[in-house]
Amino acid sequence: MKKSRIFSIISPSLFVVISLTFLFLWPVDDLEVSSWWDTYKIDKLIHIIAFAILSLSISITLSKLRVLRDFNYRLMALILVVCAIYGTILELLQQELRMGRSAELLDIVADCVGVLLGFVIFRVVYGVFPGVIPADSVNSNRIISEHD
Repeated sequence: MKKSRIFSIISPSLFVVISLTFLFLWPVDDLEVSSWWDTYKIDKLIHIIAFAILSLSISITLSKLRVLRDFNYRLMALILVVCAIYGTILELLQQELRMGRSAELLDIVADCVGVLLGFVIFRVVYGVFPGVIPADSVNSNRIISEHD
């Protein structure tokens, strides 16, 4: 596979990682947080959605690159562990950088729930768990599938 093709496959996941890092490390002093935010725990929902998007983008990337293609559960475990470590690092950085945020275990749990939701979305869209995107899938990149 050509380097430019690999970059085009990887770049969406890189964009998501960079965006989430920026958003989760943004100082809370710059944000207006109203009482409904705390009352309804909207931040947990944001963690779930953000990590579902991250999990989905990584699942698509690794599936198109055919990483661990015969071991769907190993790939899913790898993605879950990597995302959980990433979420934990973000939480610890929020605490250590003293940006008006604090590290919360429930945020890490919400991150893991989001990763699992990403797997479910992948399954609904592609009909398989992360591993190899079927060549006949409407949403797969046929050029990559046919030339590998």
